[in-house]
Amino acid sequence: MNKSLFEVLSKTYGNKQLWIEVESVFKSEGFSMDMNDFYDPFKNLVIGILSQNTNDKNSTRAYIGLIKKFGKITPHVLAKAGEGEIRNAIKSGGLYNIKAKRIKNLAKTVLKINFSEIAKLPKEEAREKLLELPGIGPKTADVWLAYCVDHYIMPVDTNVNRVAKRLGIVSPKANYEEIKTALEKIIPKKQRVRGHELLVRLGRDYCKPKNPLCEVCPVTELCKKIIIPKK
Repeated sequence: MNKSLFEVLSKTYGNKQLWIEVESVFKSEGFSMDMNDFYDPFKNLVIGILSQNTNDKNSTRAYIGLIKKFGKITPHVLAKAGEGEIRNAIKSGGLYNIKAKRIKNLAKTVLKINFSEIAKLPKEEAREKLLELPGIGPKTADVWLAYCVDHYIMPVDTNVNRVAKRLGIVSPKANYEEIKTALEKIIPKKQRVRGHELLVRLGRDYCKPKNPLCEVCPVTELCKKIIIPKK
């Protein structure tokens, strides 16, 4: 993704809030979406676990399930909660047995660490610390670093993966780290969070897994014409 692509997507979506699916579920459940939750160190990781291997609508319903059940989503509350209670609260999100265990273990582990200390570490060291936490993989760690610490990292979800490969930014066989590295080379640091959101939106609205809407896609002319600058 180069500057021209970022500009095209920015022009397409403007300054709109791009987590449309999340907002719609909150509204349908009678809750107001609070984006501050996404910037809270613990809540961000919980949201990350709930989002694994499912879509935003399901993970948001599961998150709201936690709010309904426990009121406050904190390490202390979820560490004391029974795994079965967590499981029942997040059933709508899928894979609830695995995710309940991960959330419970994460809450207990987080009680012993200091997020502010992790935030002070150099980017790679902070990432390593996060990857040591129960249930936290590369994408979840990168989302935390991007949103909670402003480390200018480019998280790669399934949409970003697909779009990057179709645009020719990386090879079809590129892995997570290769995609992340390639995108970070061509997206200006301070635009990476928004760039991530724009690519996610592009993948959902146009560059769909099946039957992509190439005819009306705003970046069709740039497809497979992206040039990655040399170091």
